[in-house]
Amino acid sequence: MLLNQIRASGESTSEAIRQLALAEFMASLPIANFAQFYEMRGNADTPRKTDTNMTAGANRSISTGYTAKDNTPVFANIALKIYGDLVETDIAYERRGIDIGSQRERDLVNFAKSMGRYFMNSVINDASSASKFSGLKEQATALTLKTIFDTINGGLLPTGNGNTERKQQDKFIELLTAKVSAVRPSILLANSLLIARLASIGRGYLSTSNVKDIYGSEHTVNTFFNVPIIDAGYTADASGLIIPLDEDEGTSTAQCTSLYLIRFGEETDVTFATNKGMDVKDLGLVGTKYQTLMELDVDLAVLDNTSLSRISGIIL
Repeated sequence: MLLNQIRASGESTSEAIRQLALAEFMASLPIANFAQFYEMRGNADTPRKTDTNMTAGANRSISTGYTAKDNTPVFANIALKIYGDLVETDIAYERRGIDIGSQRERDLVNFAKSMGRYFMNSVINDASSASKFSGLKEQATALTLKTIFDTINGGLLPTGNGNTERKQQDKFIELLTAKVSAVRPSILLANSLLIARLASIGRGYLSTSNVKDIYGSEHTVNTFFNVPIIDAGYTADASGLIIPLDEDEGTSTAQCTSLYLIRFGEETDVTFATNKGMDVKDLGLVGTKYQTLMELDVDLAVLDNTSLSRISGIIL
């Protein structure tokens, strides 16, 4: 299910405030229309991973049987991490005649927007720790789901119509087409500059579609063989791209970028585990500040190794 489909946690804060913060969070989270969550109990969970090594299918003659297939179950280890923050509104606004409820609402809206971008950055770039889950960049490497474009040092994806340029363009389109066929992704995720380059060199493969988001707003998105291409966007402080242009690959230092193919599922494929979804609490006046707490207990898991792929080493 989508994050906004998870029932309210039943805490003291009004549902209207929670929905306001959640709507702004999801509006700033580029994958919000696609990312699938499932509800779990407690602090940890061990969902079973898909066995991608089992091969099924055989033939038999009359009076003969099949050799039964079996496998050793593999389980993921889900341990919820806490993503959130505390937004404060100074009591001085109230003394100066400003409606404090409206000011707190404005502060919460801006806070939730920033938190959506922060979480998107975490989905890609976080490294597993006591307080952070393992992002897709780290998991793709750990699960050997990364493919380097062109050479071990990456390769140029140029514009232009010369033979050399067309050869590189065709090589990338062929690789991407093969990965789409293998992963069957829900989305392709990249930065805006790579998406623009793909639109430039792959006009024959791209189309545009008008789609509605979870709140009914209509957006135009590029698709590659009907798979939406999503811009990962900028970090919370707008200081850089979430999927940057300065990744290292071999001897190509601070030159490369990546594209992710992701198939989302509810307790399958690439999935998010949570216990109560987004929680928003009005903590009231604490000292000289009104405080609102916004938190999401969550973990990110790849339960099927065929549901994720990263193409790295792309030089623009």
